Amino acid sequence: MEFETEEQELDALKKWWKKYGKIVIAGIIIGGGLIVGWRFYQEYKLNHAEKASALYEVVLQAAGSAGDINTQQTQVNELMAQYADTPYAALSALVLSGQQAKSGDNVKAAQQLEWVIKNSSAVEVSTIARLRLARIMLATEQFDLALNLVNSEYPESFTALFEELKGDLYVARGETELARIAYDKAIQASEARVSDFLKIKRNDLGQASISGPAS
Repeated sequence: MEFETEEQELDALKKWWKKYGKIVIAGIIIGGGLIVGWRFYQEYKLNHAEKASALYEVVLQAAGSAGDINTQQTQVNELMAQYADTPYAALSALVLSGQQAKSGDNVKAAQQLEWVIKNSSAVEVSTIARLRLARIMLATEQFDLALNLVNSEYPESFTALFEELKGDLYVARGETELARIAYDKAIQASEARVSDFLKIKRNDLGQASISGPAS
């Protein structure tokens, strides 16, 4: 639309603003609010992760110096309660479970590992927790529960570890043939990294032994 005078242009602008002005202002406010909100969220995430990382460092240092497990537990509890959305909570629980298992407290170690399995978003971390929990169950003769853990799906890179543990569990249950099969799979998956201990366990079961590739 063309206007013959500036007055007509101004009058048209006033009418347009009267009709759409509130919408424009609202859009500006919302847009600005989203930008500010996004920046605030990013800063919050960064600070949140930094605090979680600091707590994780405390747990690592305590573990490295054979520190008080109760102190470590306090830090891990805080990470679980307030920073479960960060990877540091699950990693700290793994560290603590190792300390507890070494001290002979399999019950508390298992509790930490169960939490990791349920809460970790990292497949590798939860898989490691499953392996460790299954080993504790093997040590405490909870063979059926352990087999349920190791027979569920896992990343291919963990095949050797899972199959070896299956073999250990079948040996404990007196199921020799299943143990042979599991150990053979573990040796095959290990390729050049097959351990001497795994070879010994397989050889002890008799029949034709399977040796790993020549080193």
